Amino acid sequence: MEKILYILSSKSGKTEFDIGKNDLKKLYKNRKNDVKIIETNYKNHAKIATYDFIKSNKDVKKAIIVAGGDGSLNEIAEIIYKYDRNNSSLGLIPMGTANDFSKNFSYKNFSINSLLNFKNKKIDLIKVNNSICINVLSLGFDTIVLENAYKILDKNPNLGKKAYLLGVLKSIPKISYKDLYLKLEDDKGNMLKFNDKFLLSAICNGGFYGSGFNPAPSAKVDDGVLNLVYAKKIPTLLLPSLIVRYKYGKLENSKYLKEIKVKKGLIKAKEDILANIDGEIFKSNNIEFEIIEKAINWIYFN
Repeated sequence: MEKILYILSSKSGKTEFDIGKNDLKKLYKNRKNDVKIIETNYKNHAKIATYDFIKSNKDVKKAIIVAGGDGSLNEIAEIIYKYDRNNSSLGLIPMGTANDFSKNFSYKNFSINSLLNFKNKKIDLIKVNNSICINVLSLGFDTIVLENAYKILDKNPNLGKKAYLLGVLKSIPKISYKDLYLKLEDDKGNMLKFNDKFLLSAICNGGFYGSGFNPAPSAKVDDGVLNLVYAKKIPTLLLPSLIVRYKYGKLENSKYLKEIKVKKGLIKAKEDILANIDGEIFKSNNIEFEIIEKAINWIYFN
């Protein structure tokens, strides 16, 4: 019988799936030796707990389930991929503010009893330089928005996903474009190369990020390809309508928004630019990425 680790995020909000430690203890009262429950209370707690759990339960099937938001998924996915991708699986009970990654799956029939009978399927990951990304790698304007949203949340934690929209408004007056060189291998094996001025680029494994933005509605986390969406330099007056198009994935017939399905690629800039991996901001002038097909086991409940 598999071992289960539940990671309850201390930063998650209230949702319809408001499941606490006592609920889980009651559910698994007959399997106390197989189930471990932790509540995160310091930086990297989830990451450390996952690593320790894997190392303490070698060569047995394991499930690591996060009850919270998207914040820890990237770190936990990387630990599983590096140390136990064959025997460990990752799952999510969406209890955060945005829950963007959970939107790639159906929770329509989810209840606490679903935790007694779940299944696994393989999903893809993105390798980004020397890091792992589970959802979206993005760079340019939307990372500036994210940086401003984090600053707003630091001052007003209760704003939740509204902080991202406020971040958009704060970022528009300081909008800038970056000269980028892109070298891509598309899903047919063709090599594409081009230089241009870009507002942003997003390399999507999942279809949602940024508190509900859905720039790549056709993206699937298990299809073996990445959806690269980019926006070129545009007249300022058209920016609000482009943001709306980008949010809802309305890329058809747009002169400035494009989507390419790719396997891997290289993005180079003349200077360091802001980028982020699943919300973790970094700077670089050289970003290599590629799909890792069927990288880890994902837990689904329907």
